[in-house]
Amino acid sequence: MVFILVIISLFVLVMLDIFIFNRKTAKIDAKTSALNSSYQVFNINDAELPKNYYFSKAHSWIKVDTPEKIEIGLDGFLLNALGKIRLFNFAEPGKKISKGDIMFETEVNNVKLKFHSPVDGVVTANKADDNLSKDDWCLKVKPLNLKENIQTLIPSEKAHKWIKSEFKRLKDLLYYSMDTNSLAGATMYDGGNIVEGAVSYIDKDRIKDFEELFLREQ
Repeated sequence: MVFILVIISLFVLVMLDIFIFNRKTAKIDAKTSALNSSYQVFNINDAELPKNYYFSKAHSWIKVDTPEKIEIGLDGFLLNALGKIRLFNFAEPGKKISKGDIMFETEVNNVKLKFHSPVDGVVTANKADDNLSKDDWCLKVKPLNLKENIQTLIPSEKAHKWIKSEFKRLKDLLYYSMDTNSLAGATMYDGGNIVEGAVSYIDKDRIKDFEELFLREQ
C-alpha cells in the first residue's frame, strides 16, 4: 500500500512539473511573439541583390545604363539597417567626383553619416527621396574610369556570400552595442532576423562604428 502511495505521489509531482514548465514556456513564447510582431524585422532575404548591378563594399551599387551613363543607389541591407532615412548634401550636377569622395549624407539620431562614391565621374543628376528602396537611384553620373572602377566592385551574382558575412558583422556590432533589455536585441531570438532600423537603437559612438565598418571600403 505504501509503495502504491509513493508511486502515485511521484506521478503527481511529475505531472505538476510538466504543467508548470508548459505554462512558463507558453508565456515566453507569447512574449517573444509579441515583441517580434511589434517591430519590423528583416533578414537575408530582404537584402535581395538586383541582377546586373555592381556592389561596393560600402553598400552602394551602380547600374550601367550606357558606358556614358550610370545610376548609383544604396543596397537593401543598408536601407533596412538604417530604416527610413532622408538624404541631403548631395554632390551637385556638374561636380567631378573621384571614387571614395562623399556623394551625399544622412542623419541617424543626430549623427551624420557619409556615403562615398564607388566610381569616378561627373554628377549629372541627384534625387532626394524619403522612401528609398533597393532599386531607387540617388545619383546619376557620367563615368570617367568605368572599366577600372568595375574591377573593384562585386557583381550581383557573386555578392550573396559577401552580404551574408555583412549580416553576421552587423549582428556582432548590435550584440556588443545593446544592453540585454534592448527591444532591438530581443527580436533576434530566432537568429535570423534583425530589427529594421536597428542602427537607430545603438548609441552615438556605435553609430560612428557602423559608419566606419559598413560605409567605407574595407
